[in-house]
Amino acid sequence: MKRLLILLIFVSGISFISFGQLKTGIKAGVNICDFIVTSTGDNFSNESFNTKVSYNFGTYVQHLFSEQFGWQVEVLFSNKGYKQKFEDHTANVSLNYLNLPILLVYRPINSLEFELGPELGYLISGESLVNSFDFGLDIGARYNISSRFNFGLRYNNGFPFKMNIDESSNNDVTPKYSNSVIQFYLGFNLTNELKESP
Repeated sequence: MKRLLILLIFVSGISFISFGQLKTGIKAGVNICDFIVTSTGDNFSNESFNTKVSYNFGTYVQHLFSEQFGWQVEVLFSNKGYKQKFEDHTANVSLNYLNLPILLVYRPINSLEFELGPELGYLISGESLVNSFDFGLDIGARYNISSRFNFGLRYNNGFPFKMNIDESSNNDVTPKYSNSVIQFYLGFNLTNELKESP
């Protein structure tokens, strides 16, 4: 965790030095996570993987290349995973990812922005059943409360990957999984040099 915090601070610093004319900031929020399993075979059941509420935080850089369109790149720590029920208890499983959303931004008015783009992920820690690489598609909207604060809602639809299991132990079927995450977040602009639309 300490290394991750150092990385995020480093990225924020680079944003200040290299991208002085861009909007840079920090953000944090809540994840509502679903771990979706398909092609389950004999040993897995999608019904046993329940929704988990967790968190995310990170930094972002945004630039508008016209009055309405631009791009945004983020570095996020995102705690995903699931709750799994057993006979007498519930296990809370964490999948800790370092995510890199690369987003196209559309801003019809100053206070409202829409975003769409891919999100790359690298598993820092978690279950050995899942792969170290993750990939999905983000879609969301953000409301600029003021020149400093913004509030956003985003949905990440992860693409399916094969689980790391022995097929022979699961009736020669390899289950597939995907992360499905709804994010609510609050952002704070550290710099805001974007030209305002009329």
